[in-house]
Amino acid sequence: MSTENMAGALNKNELTVLSAISKAPAYVSEIMLRTTLNRDTIFNCARRLMDRNLVRITADAKVVYSLTELGKKYLKTGLPEKMLIEYLGKKKSTEYAELAALNLNQGELSAAIGFLKKAGVIAVSNGKFSLIKNSANGIYTKDVVLSEIYKNGYSSAADRDIDDLIRRKIVEKVENVNEKIEITALGIAALKDNDTERTMVDKLTPDSIKNWKNLIFREYSLDTVPPIPISGRKHIVKKFVSDIQDAMVAMGFAEMKSDYAESGFWNFDVMMFRQDHPDRDIQDTVYIGGEKADVDKTLRSKVKEVYEHGFSNDKTDTSIGYGTEFDEEKSRVLIMRGHTTATTFRYIDKYISKNKETPAKYFSVSKVFRNETPDATHTPEFYQIEGIVYGDGLNVSHLIGYIKEFYRRIGIDKIRLKPTYNPYTEPSLEIQAFNTKLNRWVEVGNSGVFRPETLAPFGITKHIVAWGFGLDRMLALQMLGLRDIREIYAPFSDIDLLRNIESARLYGWLE
Repeated sequence: MSTENMAGALNKNELTVLSAISKAPAYVSEIMLRTTLNRDTIFNCARRLMDRNLVRITADAKVVYSLTELGKKYLKTGLPEKMLIEYLGKKKSTEYAELAALNLNQGELSAAIGFLKKAGVIAVSNGKFSLIKNSANGIYTKDVVLSEIYKNGYSSAADRDIDDLIRRKIVEKVENVNEKIEITALGIAALKDNDTERTMVDKLTPDSIKNWKNLIFREYSLDTVPPIPISGRKHIVKKFVSDIQDAMVAMGFAEMKSDYAESGFWNFDVMMFRQDHPDRDIQDTVYIGGEKADVDKTLRSKVKEVYEHGFSNDKTDTSIGYGTEFDEEKSRVLIMRGHTTATTFRYIDKYISKNKETPAKYFSVSKVFRNETPDATHTPEFYQIEGIVYGDGLNVSHLIGYIKEFYRRIGIDKIRLKPTYNPYTEPSLEIQAFNTKLNRWVEVGNSGVFRPETLAPFGITKHIVAWGFGLDRMLALQMLGLRDIREIYAPFSDIDLLRNIESARLYGWLE
């Protein structure tokens, strides 16, 4: 393209940007100081200039850490584990009730106790807590991290320290991208040949059309035709959801439908989550303010009875319950559901409990919500898949059979299971699959047999086996071999994810 043609292709703002970087490359923020243009205008002009080979744009990415509101609080008070150490250091032994003096909520206190017990810093004997001498060396490392981040916006701490603080919503990680713009030789020539006082119109408006004789319009080339995509298609996640649905239906399962908003009763109470369980803390659960949910009083009273006092039945299943008071108001809080098992128990109540002699198989594929900071393996909303089977004589062997058959149908053959803990299943099994790209076993799901306590309020004595997994993580990390789950979602995803890479070939979208 000649400089004469360029003259008709540049408007005043584009020439202003060229002039601002004519002597030296500059970041967008620097160009803002040199001109009266805002960030969006500068960047849009730079993109158009780059299309004409008049400038080059390079991006520098810098990771910055900052403290959340919770982090700012701990900067003043110290982390809960530090507060607990200092408190126990003043006494020989302390009962749990005395720890209320620390003014920590249940989640904070439980996390601090668990961390310090695992680190061998405190001991618990006969319900009393004590500090183990000379074992607290280096325990304040993360407090130093908070101070570094507050002062500098970065930290030289070990990755595990940063990752733990991010997981606990104490620190947040932000990746800032700065664009540097540099003029090319062609751009210098264009700048010399253009009149910087010239006003060029590049958008048609009713006024510009009406007064067109007095205006100079940008010239556009119709010779270059942009590449046209082969065709429209489903997003990779939606395609995988359809494959899951097909696999479950083929195995004889019926799909469950539900809403995203749920009550604390169905999300926690019917599954016998302790009402002081850390998962209920606002750091993990997304709460909805305003009205309270309506909860069936008869069913809630049955759940309350089992929660407080336990139960027994003619199959020798017995429980003594938690022995603590059940708070009915906590059942009525509205939340964005944290798992689709809430829907499972609604179906247990609506269908299985009313047809106890009829075998049943249900599944769901739907979104759930967690108060998570997005990172390589976590997102605040994601698809959760689960299946349940109800019938006579079901046991762990049946559960394993269903799991292996399901994963075989979606293309994962190397599966193994190991014992784990879940609040509402016993026994519980973690599902692992062999990842050939990482050359190791990775967790892909969880499973188990529902505890008798969870089924007693519904009058069910037969076993229900169940399993589930997060679809997004398994698709991105296990099946596509990506290293960051966010790569399958905009704005982090490249459009080539659907056209050129293995995800497209996986589903036969490319030859």
